[in-house]
Amino acid sequence: MIKTVIIEDEEIAAIRLQRMVQELDSNIVVVKHIVSASGAIEYLSSNVPDLIFLDIRLSDNNSFEIFKDLEVNSPIIFTTAYSEYAIQAFKQNSIDYLLKPISEEALDIALKKFRKFGRTKVPDYRGLLLGDGVPYKQRFLVKINNSLQSIDTKEIAYFFSEEKITFIRMKGGKRVPIDDTLNALTDQLDPNRFFRINRKYLVCIDAIKKMYYTSKSRIQVNLEPVPDDLHVMVSVERLGRFKKWLSY
Repeated sequence: MIKTVIIEDEEIAAIRLQRMVQELDSNIVVVKHIVSASGAIEYLSSNVPDLIFLDIRLSDNNSFEIFKDLEVNSPIIFTTAYSEYAIQAFKQNSIDYLLKPISEEALDIALKKFRKFGRTKVPDYRGLLLGDGVPYKQRFLVKINNSLQSIDTKEIAYFFSEEKITFIRMKGGKRVPIDDTLNALTDQLDPNRFFRINRKYLVCIDAIKKMYYTSKSRIQVNLEPVPDDLHVMVSVERLGRFKKWLSY
């Protein structure tokens, strides 16, 4: 059984999509229909479906807002009436990008792609999007006063945001401003090594010194290097993904 979620604010479109999917593959079961970005964040923070059908313009927000608060690892088939979001969509775990009204033929092709790549392995478009054929960023060029410095990702402990400026914290303790936002960096870095634990911190696994529960649903992380240790809370909506990332 393939557990599938449809995130779509138009009820008629959701019903039609569910019917078409189940006619094409009886092994696919729609376990949840969600109409909003906030509802999707709540559900996906503690559930990992095998496949997601995702509309882009939802009842309360653009669906890309979901990825700002949550790391979604499930394969995604985007379903939308708008063609201009295609490049942005392929930065996520996108199997296909279907334009409404969705034809049975286009849906069948998308499902064949899903079966080909499997439930967790999806085509990696990041290398194409970065433009250099390398899936993940290896170095960052930063400006320090009037000089330039190339920083290898192996030298980076974590990234953080402070007063709308993004900084690199190097393993030696030095901090360096960088032009990229944390959202952009999340797409560029190896997800096996870097994780966005909240809105302000994107951390390398090597930088985590200690972790402990402060309550049933809160984990505090001590990062290094900083004087007197740095204590950062993992956001509630990322907690489930964070624990999966630690045991990957």
